[in-house]
Amino acid sequence: MSNTGTLLSPVRPPAPYPSTPRAERGRAVIRLWLPLTPLWLILAPFALLVSPALTLAPATRRMSPFRAAWAVGRLLLALSGTQIEVDSPAALVRIHIV
Repeated sequence: MSNTGTLLSPVRPPAPYPSTPRAERGRAVIRLWLPLTPLWLILAPFALLVSPALTLAPATRRMSPFRAAWAVGRLLLALSGTQIEVDSPAALVRIHIV
């Protein structure tokens, strides 16, 4: 009795990754690449405006303003590689944060 083939299964091709919805006829497909460097430059003035609030926050929340600023910076840096898809009947919008 032969055991060849009972333990080995045929190799399947890999599944497509990721599966994205296809745009139907008449729908607009919008692909946006959002680099983080210009986003940092846009948000920098707002960081200067918020910094006085960070110095008042330790009195009410008992946290370090430097630690809070560090946490916000880490959050913005962690956004790199995020892909957002918004699917509506009129358009399919894909945003990729680089």
